[in-house]
Amino acid sequence: MSVSADEFLFPRFTYYLDKSDPDIVILRRSDDSFVAAFSARGVTREGIIEAAKDDYGELVSAYRARQGQSTEGQWSHQSA
Repeated sequence: MSVSADEFLFPRFTYYLDKSDPDIVILRRSDDSFVAAFSARGVTREGIIEAAKDDYGELVSAYRARQGQSTEGQWSHQSA
């Protein structure tokens, strides 16, 4: 079975800070999805990085689960 390199790549997301509210800083993905909110007074670089890492980890886990489901279907068809 031949597998392309694209099937092994993880999704890519960039993150940005939405500072439209002076009291709240919102971390969003490039598709405008909400990731986390922080108090503008207490926000730290470390907190933002941790939230982005946690979010990306969840996205990769979901991506792997979907890839595993599609691969399982391919294997069951081949062995039948």
